[in-house]
Amino acid sequence: MRSKKFIAPALLIVLTGSLLVQLPLAIADRSSVYEWFNPIIDVRDLLIRTYVTEPDQDKMLQLMIEGMIDALDDPHTSYIPPARLADFERQMHGTYVGIGAEVNVVDGYLTIISPMDGSPALEAGVMAGDTVLEIEGESTFNVPITESINRLLGEPNTPVNIRVRHVDGTEQDLTIIRRRIVTTTVRGLVRSGEQWNYCLDRDLGLAYVRITQFTQSTREELYNVLNALSRDDLNGLVMDMRDNPGGSLAAAVQVADLFLDSGPVVSVRNRHGKGDTFQASREGTLPDLPMVILVNGASASASEIVAGALQESGRAKVLETRTYGKGSVQEVRELPFDQGTLKFTTAHYHLPSGRNLNRLPDSEVWGVDPDPGFVMPVPDREYLEIVRTRREFEIIRDANNGVPSCTDADWIREHLLDTQLAAAIESLAARVQGEPWPAPGGDVESTHVAFDQEMTRIADERTRLIERLGTVERRLNELQDLAADAGRERLLPEDVDLLNGVVTVRDRHGNVIGEYRIDGGDMNLALQGMRLTPIEDE
Repeated sequence: MRSKKFIAPALLIVLTGSLLVQLPLAIADRSSVYEWFNPIIDVRDLLIRTYVTEPDQDKMLQLMIEGMIDALDDPHTSYIPPARLADFERQMHGTYVGIGAEVNVVDGYLTIISPMDGSPALEAGVMAGDTVLEIEGESTFNVPITESINRLLGEPNTPVNIRVRHVDGTEQDLTIIRRRIVTTTVRGLVRSGEQWNYCLDRDLGLAYVRITQFTQSTREELYNVLNALSRDDLNGLVMDMRDNPGGSLAAAVQVADLFLDSGPVVSVRNRHGKGDTFQASREGTLPDLPMVILVNGASASASEIVAGALQESGRAKVLETRTYGKGSVQEVRELPFDQGTLKFTTAHYHLPSGRNLNRLPDSEVWGVDPDPGFVMPVPDREYLEIVRTRREFEIIRDANNGVPSCTDADWIREHLLDTQLAAAIESLAARVQGEPWPAPGGDVESTHVAFDQEMTRIADERTRLIERLGTVERRLNELQDLAADAGRERLLPEDVDLLNGVVTVRDRHGNVIGEYRIDGGDMNLALQGMRLTPIEDE
């Protein structure tokens, strides 16, 4: 019993000693943080007190924060200053208060690309192609698009007055009552008036949906569309997530869970390798049916989660090209005292197989690859034409635009120029009719395509830089000519004499294809391939 009397005091001594040890450590840790800030405080103080002009302290603060973020070398971590917070939240949540129209600037004026479904703009008579001449009596000519958009936004149930010029040339003053707009993220292939057309093959029961991003409403939108299609005997589905930049992790898990009755969907792991795994559940799972998912190099984040989960579970085939590789989990924190918002990476996404979706500088594997036989790359220029062509069939117009009640692969090839979508339809049709999955892409390797596309993009960037260099060279020559006319030395110390210079051309493997001599020293003409003379082997 005597020994028990000494337990409490002994324990108190141990705890007190531990506390005394930890307290100096905490103080030391905080002191090191303060020391880290010392040079920043000193530089700021010197500049504020003695710099030749009055410094912009708000700009100094923003650039200091952005400098810390730049040191992370992470394109997905960013600082959102208070002035841009409204735009950021609109992108994050897919909602805003306004008139509900997609806009752009054409010939200097704000122009309606298309009013949105059930929007105040559509109800007021705004149509695709209308030119917005004025907003609240002020012209939109040569006004930055962000400024015009901000003038259209406002509080719910407040009016905004605009003057539009319709496509037929008539002008009209309209008063539109703003309200909360929820951006639709699930769309069909083409529009028939205001209604989306989802049908690909009525006899076989094939349908098409496109998910443009993942927001809080995406799961409900998709469920409602598929539930309505199921009443017409839905037997096969093409899900298009090309150019989908992602969005909400919760929305991605919810969408994948619609098609999976069990098993992991995705896991998130922090820098210590710890995290959570999100599981699918049987409740609310849609009937099993063949699926083809379309993705490309601009499909990122949440779209990669859905495509990867459905592919690895055997639930869907993935067609086209490897995805972007944005497998990073972002957390959003508001800074104290309304100093802005920080969006930063806290973890990476991993597919059920353990594959890390995120692409790092030295990664050879990232994102989601198409299934073997379903690799079907499309050159960037061709895809831009596909997007432009499809856009014409997505705009809300008075007329049907000649859209059939149900499209098919042949119509899509002819009118939308979309070979990949047509191949997806034909593959799906074969499977629905009991045939094995075909291989529309042949034996093309996804990894090779991914690297070839990356090299093509870099080569295109190099071409643009060369073109820019040519422009700079011409301007420099003009200035040097002016200097010479004024009696000053024309040549600059940095100038290089290109006369009889040699250009070496190599292929992507580094092999020399040929060497060419620049005749006359004209760099611009040489770059255009107009005055290059092959060097004969001696």
